[in-house]
Amino acid sequence: MITRTIRLGERELAYTLDRSARRRTIGLKVGPDGLSVVLPQRASASEADRAVRARAGWILDRLDKQARRVIAPPLQGVDGEKIGWLGGVLTLRVTPHDRARTALTRDGDYLDVRVDAGLEPSLCAATIRRALSRWRREQALALMAPKVAGYAQALSAPRPTVRVREQASRWGSCSADGSIRMNARLIGYDEALIDYVCAHEACHLLEMNHSRRFYSLLDQIMPDHRARRTRLRETDPPGVAY
Repeated sequence: MITRTIRLGERELAYTLDRSARRRTIGLKVGPDGLSVVLPQRASASEADRAVRARAGWILDRLDKQARRVIAPPLQGVDGEKIGWLGGVLTLRVTPHDRARTALTRDGDYLDVRVDAGLEPSLCAATIRRALSRWRREQALALMAPKVAGYAQALSAPRPTVRVREQASRWGSCSADGSIRMNARLIGYDEALIDYVCAHEACHLLEMNHSRRFYSLLDQIMPDHRARRTRLRETDPPGVAY
């Protein structure tokens, strides 16, 4: 990965450039770290510059929106914090108990966390954070695996193996062996956006790249996928960041 600089009107913009053997077209992405461009293996760096100039308006608009986003505070693991859950929030209700095992139970809009009363505060908070990450992965897998399987069935594709990870940027990925990885952090988003990522990855079971056929498959099972993709890119989940 390298960094290049380009002038767009009155602004000088730095972006990261990478290559992928899987890509057939140039990919542009604007995120918290700025603009990233992914090239097919044989494309030249000058082609990346041309692609950036061609989408200058869209890129600058996205960068400006990104700059206006409010950065969520990180999870501390304490009573009263709010974590994202299907577009809404769950409030942590931390209760000390006389057992070593940390237990989590959802109660409506609350997530009851019972933790060892003998832990000192910093260790208690770290224990709660770890337990929340495990709980989120479990909940995400239970929700997303049937969704992916359902979209695969609608496409007459093989039933995939679905795993869940906490990933920094990618919402999902599909391997050539038919296994799909979903990002546990999606559980904070509206369920319609989770459905979009599940449908997207299911289409990769039949078409590994983002070709015309891929989007034709996605059109079949989710006609409004473009609107959902836009919402996902422009939305941050509520609650703290973790």
